Amino acid sequence: MRRLVLALVLLAALAASACGGGSEPTLEQVSPDAVVLAASKTNESGSYKADVSGAMDIAGQSIDMSGTGAFDAAKQRGQMSYSMDLNGVDVDMKMVFAYPVIYMELPPESGQLPAGKKWIKMDLEKLGQEAGLNLDQMMGAGQTDPSQGLDFLRGVKDVQAVGDEEVRGVATTHYTGVVDLATLGSEHPELKTSIDQLVQQSGISRVPVEVWIDGDGFVRRMKQTLVGGGSGLPMNMTMTTDLYDFGTDVSVQEPPADEVVDFSELTGQS
Repeated sequence: MRRLVLALVLLAALAASACGGGSEPTLEQVSPDAVVLAASKTNESGSYKADVSGAMDIAGQSIDMSGTGAFDAAKQRGQMSYSMDLNGVDVDMKMVFAYPVIYMELPPESGQLPAGKKWIKMDLEKLGQEAGLNLDQMMGAGQTDPSQGLDFLRGVKDVQAVGDEEVRGVATTHYTGVVDLATLGSEHPELKTSIDQLVQQSGISRVPVEVWIDGDGFVRRMKQTLVGGGSGLPMNMTMTTDLYDFGTDVSVQEPPADEVVDFSELTGQS
């Protein structure tokens, strides 16, 4: 049961963040400032729509997913609709983010919920303690929603310009780099505790990233690859997030209490 808790909690946490074809690109070493400044500017836009796609293997659970939604970075609130393949089983679901709480709506045919219930409530702080992880701190390392993923880019180094590409019809410059978690923690003391926690529990110290930045200095796409095996939880994940419609109005309603069941009740850990 512990491995199930870890897999579902990390799925929810990671859910909330494509290279062009052709000839081999010519890489040009550039200053990390291009990526760092774009990440800050994008976050300061306040809100945006996001499309995500990803593939992951967590604790032996194979998950392919795609989703679309909107986020308010300042309020750490958002909502997403997903289509997922969980070990060959197709699942459509919705998620509402009201940090540190995440709500998951499963289809009635899933058979996972008590009668009259539509939503599972997951408190990341509470579940992290039960699973032996400090998810509140880990989320600060950039793995909850696009706003924190953008914060994560502050530790990027070894940045190279790949070339010019279009993302959703917008001209961008494509960059690659690596987020060195030790550097991120030392240069940004407010993140050090969370970074140390992430490294210890995931076994991940360097995260390859790709970033596509438009002519106005906004991040239009970001891609992260994580491979680790800390806390007895083997994990291999690639997540790509497209950002657009900056400044969009985001209205988030948490589901009615009488339609919600707490995740800990479903796993017998309440």
